Amino acid sequence: MKINKEIKIGGLILVIYFFWAMIWICLNGNNYSPAMNIEKELISPSLNGFLFGADVLGRSLFEVLSVGLVYTFSISFVVSLSACLIGIFIGYLSAMKIKYVSEFMDLFTNIIFIFPSILLAILVMSMSGASVTGLVLCLIFTSWPGYARIARGETLRVMNLGFVESARAIGVSNFRLFYKSILPSILPVISIHFVLGLSGVVISEASLGFLGLGASEYSWGAILAMAKVVLLEAPHVVLVTSVLMTGLIVSLNLFSDGLRDALDPKNQN
Repeated sequence: MKINKEIKIGGLILVIYFFWAMIWICLNGNNYSPAMNIEKELISPSLNGFLFGADVLGRSLFEVLSVGLVYTFSISFVVSLSACLIGIFIGYLSAMKIKYVSEFMDLFTNIIFIFPSILLAILVMSMSGASVTGLVLCLIFTSWPGYARIARGETLRVMNLGFVESARAIGVSNFRLFYKSILPSILPVISIHFVLGLSGVVISEASLGFLGLGASEYSWGAILAMAKVVLLEAPHVVLVTSVLMTGLIVSLNLFSDGLRDALDPKNQN
């Protein structure tokens, strides 16, 4: 696989975010809460030792965003991995043409897929209430159909290849066929969608947090919702948060685009 410019740039930015989150966890743990000091609310960046300034509650914006970054990484990875596994399984069952099972899986996938995921997530969260478990299940529920459709299409393509037909002809079991032949063949395409799916989960989680339906006050969306009230008085809160969120999303998109080009057989020399 050729490492192109998009992978290098996107990967470098992702590594910076990742090490930022890991260093923060190592130094502060998972239960650290930034201290509030109303006397220092909305302090500008670089003043009084506040690297990114302070938010409306007088908390260090750097500390708040660090906690939010760990939260975002955790939610995005758990949701994307779970949705990916569910989507691959359901997509494979749909492609196998099992009587009644395939038809039901196709219908179920299409019903969820036709609704805008963010609207469906808002509906589910408004009914289930704000909790980490509810948020994760909600985002998984709205994310797996994309993986299922890709897995189904790729499985149908691979099933028509000569080595798979030969394996089926000699009586290889469906499980072994899937594990040994089909899964390795569809993983490159799934991996591209997985990285892109991380970006989608980040956006969805931030959107829910901005609307007050998130599960943490440290969600970057919740921080933006709080900061919009003081946008003219202290624009640094919105600017810093928006730039960091944009950097994370752009890096994921760049990395997925580079990965797609790198894994494209047409680009292989």
